[in-house]
Amino acid sequence: MLFGRFAVLSLNRTEYKYLISLDQMAEIESDLSDRLVVDSLASEDGCYPIVTEYFETPDRECYWEKNRRLASRRKIRVRIYGNDGGKIPPTGFIEIKHKHFGVGAKRRLFLPVEEAIEFAKGNYNVLHETKRDWSRSQRMIITELFDLVERRKFEPAIQLRYDRKALMTPDGQLRITFDTKLMCRSELLELEPDDQRFEHYIIPENQSILEVKSIGPVPFWFREYGGEKSLVRRSFSKFCTALTVCDPVLHRQLQGIQSVA
Repeated sequence: MLFGRFAVLSLNRTEYKYLISLDQMAEIESDLSDRLVVDSLASEDGCYPIVTEYFETPDRECYWEKNRRLASRRKIRVRIYGNDGGKIPPTGFIEIKHKHFGVGAKRRLFLPVEEAIEFAKGNYNVLHETKRDWSRSQRMIITELFDLVERRKFEPAIQLRYDRKALMTPDGQLRITFDTKLMCRSELLELEPDDQRFEHYIIPENQSILEVKSIGPVPFWFREYGGEKSLVRRSFSKFCTALTVCDPVLHRQLQGIQSVA
């Protein structure tokens, strides 16, 4: 199993993001091969597909909070890792991603894929219908989820898929991921492991998103390496970019703003 069956995880991390070419991706992997190992949670080669459904409010508040750089903001996503017959079996979870004054935190519920898919379809009571002994931390996450879907009206909004390669330092302080073939759709189909039913790229097919995630400050050796390679940090949200690519609600809002301007 990739993860504990009903585990909960909360991480406070510093994140750097870079938009790079596939050639740069191969070069970085080669240059850092003596410092990095395959992520302990990944398959033998560190590669696996990810299918994600993001929730939003009807007024697209999460998008505008990000756009306006609100210091503290949250969003919900349902994710399906792995694929049938792959080195990572299909694994699902529900996640609250919380950005608070530049520090990222994730609060996760790991679930059987079928239950994660039910939640993505809007059957939120699946968390109550299946009887199990939730821990106190898990119950707190469930309470937070229901607050977001009931009080703030979070609902399924957009779906993404991409392939990920995950590496890390042996001590686990630094995690590096390369995401490729990033695609989205606004049609909310029932999620499937390694779902291929996507048409819209959110970045060019020959590019990758490099994410550097550190518990505490990013090590000096990586910052020095990034300077040597002229890697330029940038703010990039897969979620917000996907909305700008194919979300009809956001398109109407942006058209309205342009017409007023």
